[in-house]
Amino acid sequence: MKRVILMIIVSLFVLSACSTEAKIEELNKEVDRLVVQGEYLKATEVQKEINALRSGETYIQDEDPEKTKEVQYKSNFENLHISNTSVQWSTSTSTGDLTGEITNNGSVALDGYFSVYFFDENDQIVKDYMTHIPDGGINPGETKYFSISINKFEFDSYEFQGDTIVEK
Repeated sequence: MKRVILMIIVSLFVLSACSTEAKIEELNKEVDRLVVQGEYLKATEVQKEINALRSGETYIQDEDPEKTKEVQYKSNFENLHISNTSVQWSTSTSTGDLTGEITNNGSVALDGYFSVYFFDENDQIVKDYMTHIPDGGINPGETKYFSISINKFEFDSYEFQGDTIVEK
């Protein structure tokens, strides 16, 4: 009887994990579609949900991010400096890491999300990734290392953009 109960529990756990991965895959396609359409704020909301799912949390998307942005958004990205970036591809898988350092040159602690956009030779976006400022934020004068896991693909250049960088 204990074996049956244990097998049921394990089966439910495996089904839950598969369901989460399927949802993340579906949401990644949604992010790609929104980026191609130029709907970056909506794509940011979907990416926030993906990040929450990966960490076992729940995130409810803002239904009208454009309106919310107009009411309460002030970018602090100009106070951040990203440097020493590089992409390292794995030799055994089709993944890699974009690594670098982020420095807060402002006078207040900041927290939030920033994105990296990858472009082809025609300056068209081919892929984008979003990540949270490491360790829950960055203090004035502080520099932190960051790493963004990415899938292998062809690109010509990349640039960073602050999505929602707010005072902490």
